[in-house]
Amino acid sequence: MIEDLQPERVQSRVSGNWGRSLTVHDSTASTMDDASAASATGAPEGHVVLADQQTRGRGAHGRQWLSPSGSDLYFSVVTRPAVDPASTALITLATGLGVRDAVARLLPDRSVLVKWPNDIWIESRKCAGVLVESRMLGMRIDSVIIGVGLNVNRMQWPPELAGAATSLRAERCGEEPFDRAEVLATLLSHMERWVERFVRDGATIVVDALRPSLALVGERVRWEDGNGVFDGIDADGAARVRTDAGVVSLHAARIEPAEG
Repeated sequence: MIEDLQPERVQSRVSGNWGRSLTVHDSTASTMDDASAASATGAPEGHVVLADQQTRGRGAHGRQWLSPSGSDLYFSVVTRPAVDPASTALITLATGLGVRDAVARLLPDRSVLVKWPNDIWIESRKCAGVLVESRMLGMRIDSVIIGVGLNVNRMQWPPELAGAATSLRAERCGEEPFDRAEVLATLLSHMERWVERFVRDGATIVVDALRPSLALVGERVRWEDGNGVFDGIDADGAARVRTDAGVVSLHAARIEPAEG
């Protein structure tokens, strides 16, 4: 077992409910799949599956999440929020807000923003991604699995990610590495807080808190079916894009900075 991710080290730092029940793997295919299986066999609310390495880690839109060992955090949380099945997108935003707040606390001198709907940027470079998947039981949600990958101590990148990705340690100019157990405890605390606030108080509190921390607002963006100027998010968390044909609301899309 990697020393800094030993279960007792993590659990001794956890301040809320999430992470008190914990499974840690040296290597696994996907913490999302492991957490889904754990949920199906009765894992408690807030159960976390954590891995030092993933061999088939995945992000949103079917993309691969590069998951080397010894440097970063890859984990998934079993949650059972009492919300409508249509609320998965807002859970993604609430989680992203929690990750953003945690990273901003760890790097107080950096600009940390959410690139709608599920990426976290430090100074316009990606450091984390969020993936949320629901397990349904009939017409209701049985559980929601929340996955996060955060670049913590990685300092080298493959050519296709060079200049586009960063890590906490890279943003601290390569000084002493972060303690991953400490980072994870900070993440879980902020994520749990924002997801619970969404479940208790509704979408407005998340949307209002997220708006000042959105990347690309006022900039030209593109997505699968068009391009325009990103104008923030609606009351329900959908992206608003001003196009030549008018304002478009995007509920499920991947926006990127427009080239040129």
